[in-house]
Parts: sequence; structure tokens; C-alpha cells
Amino acid sequence: MKRLFGTNGIRWKPDRSEYFNFPIKLGLALGHYFGKGKCVCIGMDARTTGPIIKAGVASGIMAAGCNVIDLGIVATPTVQFAVRDLETDGGVVISASHNPPEFNGIKCIASDGTELARQEEEKIERLFSEGVGCANWQEVGKCVSDHSVIAGHIDYILSQFQALPEDKKLTVIVDGSNGPGGLLTPKILSRLGCRVITINAQPDGLFPGRLPEPVEEHLGDLKDAVVDAGADFGVAHDGDADRAAFIDEKGRYVTGDKSLAIFAKHILSKEKGTVVVPVNTSKVVIDTVKEMGGAVKITPVGSPLIARKIAEIGGVFGGEGNGGAIFPKHMFCRDGMMSACQMVQIVAEKGSLSQLVDRLPRYTLKRTRVACPEKLKPMLLQEMKKHISAETSDIDGLKIVDDDWWVLLRASGTEPIFRITAEAKDEGLVDSKLAEFRKLTEDVIQVLSP
Repeated sequence: MKRLFGTNGIRWKPDRSEYFNFPIKLGLALGHYFGKGKCVCIGMDARTTGPIIKAGVASGIMAAGCNVIDLGIVATPTVQFAVRDLETDGGVVISASHNPPEFNGIKCIASDGTELARQEEEKIERLFSEGVGCANWQEVGKCVSDHSVIAGHIDYILSQFQALPEDKKLTVIVDGSNGPGGLLTPKILSRLGCRVITINAQPDGLFPGRLPEPVEEHLGDLKDAVVDAGADFGVAHDGDADRAAFIDEKGRYVTGDKSLAIFAKHILSKEKGTVVVPVNTSKVVIDTVKEMGGAVKITPVGSPLIARKIAEIGGVFGGEGNGGAIFPKHMFCRDGMMSACQMVQIVAEKGSLSQLVDRLPRYTLKRTRVACPEKLKPMLLQEMKKHISAETSDIDGLKIVDDDWWVLLRASGTEPIFRITAEAKDEGLVDSKLAEFRKLTEDVIQVLSP
């Protein structure tokens, strides 16, 4: 059985031969998975191949006898909100999230609004591999459009916040990444009482403003805009707006782990409980949670796993160090718009973003990546383990923990790369460990390559 789903949905570079065949076949499998007569929401980000892939997936779903609600260009969390709000049987998002413009992807949503668990994805993969037939002409599904869910999502987020008083109003620069975040976040923050300035707000699948991943090297324009405008902070989304990265008022990039720690500290100050984070999370989050009297639960990497663990144990918060925060009182999924509103509330209550960051424990965490063919991923870690004498953890990938540092070696579930993460208080030690394990990875790949 061919594996289709990675850490967070299906990602691939569609070429001309896959514009129709793969999406239709997958849609047919999805339709059989959800069941004849069921109703499925479908939405997409602004990528150029989005409309054609969405049409193929929707056609396959309808061919299996399911009905489709087309939401148009929307953020991934808007689809998740719609599935729950409209009480449909599931959802599909056509998006490659943070991947470059030539990629696209497909995420599948359960009826409760969370992304499908791995065992459910395996059922879809089995249907895809075995092949399934179409419903007869009297039973094929219908498709209707509903663009009202964007307003509903905005209203739902705003219902959880009080508008800022006049003396607490903030100026925020929003970088929409030429995706749906540019359609939602400025409206939400404006109604919250912020003065909003936008860049890259027009949806455009060519991503002319910047590449869609909101990492520091892509956010130079946002840094400049925050400083030039004297803004309180800047917020940047990825391609489908389920993530949010921040720039403080001094123009400094705030790593996702630090924003996660700020959110956790704020939530735990109001309600004690467990924070759920993946194995690659910085100690800045772990230390902050413990200082606030909270507990930490570690999971493998992947927002669906984190969201479902939060729901399972009744966690108060969770998320990833890539800017993906999960607020369970809102929804069991990442929502970049919700993150932006939470940061507005925290800065208005507690002081400047730079001060919030500077109060956190100080660590240096760095990541690098090595190109790795998909076929080598299953054997790479086992081969690398032969060269490591220290004790390791295999919650997800291979984690080596020492008194002063830790390193995580892990194959990407969404790209043909191998990720290496290292953290220590001493930056020189981090650089040394990254170089050491990068060389080991490259050497092992070379040995394993035919």
C-alpha cells in the first residue's frame, strides 16, 4: 500500500500529468471513505494549481456519491471551523501550507474539525491503492458554494476577545503571505481595535512578495515596515494561515518557540494544566511551563498528533515551534488569526513584545536540513544510530540529550529532506553540534546512495 500522507497531509509538485488523474482518484477514495450521501467542505489557498486540483478532488468526491460545499479561497482553520459549524461529515483543504509555490497539497479534516488521525489516513490510502468505483448516475453528489463561513470564522474569533480600550490600541503590521491570511487577519485586528497596516495582502499563487514560509530570512520587508511605522509588532502568516510568526517593535524576529512560551505563560497565569508540545520543542517552552506550575506532555512532530493529544488529556494549550499554536477553547487546530489576536491581548495587557521575549529563559536553537531521497529515509536513522554512542530517544526520529545540549535527527514528513535541530545555551556549542551531525548525515546518505 502506497503511503500518501506525511506529517501534515499530502504534499507534492503537481506536473501536467497529475493535474487531473491523481486528484480525481484521491477524491474518489475520499468520497468512499466519508460515505455515500455524506457532505464534505472543500477549500483552498491561493496557489495557482489550487483551482484545478480542487476541481479534481471535488469531482472524485461527487463521483463517489458525496455532496460538496465549496468554500473558495480560505484559510485552513476556516475550513476546520466550517466543518464543525456547518456540522458536515468532513473537509478537504487544497494547500501546501509553507511549501514553495510549485508545491501543492491536500489535508483531510474529520467531522470534529481536527485533521484526520494516521489510522484514518491509512484507510484512505488503502482505498486509493485498491481502487474504488463510481456511484451510478442517479446517486452522484452535488456541489454548492458557500463563502459566508469567512465571516462566521471572523465573528467566532472576535467573540473570544474584548475590543481594546482607546488608551491600549496597538498598531500591527500584517504580512498575509499573498494567501488567505491577508483576507482575514486585517479585518479581525481592525475590529479588535488595532490600527492595521498590510503587506502581501493580495492573494496570489505566485507569491510575489515572499516565499510562503514565515521564517526570518523571508521577513525582511516586515521587519522594516514595523520599525518604519513605529508599530507595536508585526505578524506574518504562511500560505494557508494556520501559522503566525511575529516581529517585535524593535524589528527583531521572534522564534516560534518564544511565541509559544509567551502564549503558554499567559494561559497558565489564568488556568493551570498541561501543555502539549512535540519532541523538537525548545527548552524555553519547557522551562516556562514548569516555572508557571504547568505540566508538559511530549508528542511526535505533527500538529494533528498534538491537537488530538490536547483533546485526549484535556490540555490547556499546545503547539509547535514553527508558529503553529493550538488554543483548545477555540478549536483543536492551529489558527494563525487566533494567534494574532492572542498576541494583541497579551501585549496590550503585559507590555511590549520585546520585553515579553527578553523575560524568557535564554537558549540558542538552530535548525538545518540535508537533501535526502525519500527511498533512503526508512534506513537512514538506523544506519546513523550505529555511529552514535550516547543514549537516544526515539519518540520521533532520533534525539540525543546531553547535560548541556540536545540534537534531534528526523526525516521530514512533507519534503525530501532530513531535518537536524540542535539547542544549547552556548551558541558556539549549537553550531558545533549542527556541523557534526550534518556531516554524519551527509556521510551516511552518501554510503546508502546507489
